[in-house]
Amino acid sequence: MDILEAYKFCPICGKSGLKKNNDKTAQCQSCGYKIYLNPSIGGVGMIFNDEGKLLVVRRSKDPAKGTWHIPGGFVEVGESIEQAIEREIKEELNIEIKAEKYLFSIPNLYQYKGIERYPLDFFFKCKLVNISTMSVDLSENSDYAFLSPEEIKVEDFGLPSIKEAIRRYFHK
Repeated sequence: MDILEAYKFCPICGKSGLKKNNDKTAQCQSCGYKIYLNPSIGGVGMIFNDEGKLLVVRRSKDPAKGTWHIPGGFVEVGESIEQAIEREIKEELNIEIKAEKYLFSIPNLYQYKGIERYPLDFFFKCKLVNISTMSVDLSENSDYAFLSPEEIKVEDFGLPSIKEAIRRYFHK
């Protein structure tokens, strides 16, 4: 479902009657408040070990449950993309990393509870700082692996932005 169609009530006046103007906006017919469809921001950490293998995780929930994924998550209010990547990876894998080099950004399509969301994912090359306490948060991921470039196949990854990142980085 389109997110602009999912809103039933105006967040300002509380009345029903939001009308979708186009693919990017909806407007309240009572008070005129306009809702803009803007992307949320995601940070993704491409983390390599000393052997040049990429750290990947297997998603334990939808969207793309069961597929490989590059760890990261959504940026919270008040944090930078780099801080979000470092926090998310600490939460998901209990390791410390340092987001070092911006690589590229890719728009994504992310279905959550039947509603389409449009994150803009920022990819960073990251350095491992401490891996000695590594463990998987099973609410997010069911497994992890370090894959060599030869083992990485685009079709094993689920989300559109992650697939495109794999193409760009490994299959130029």
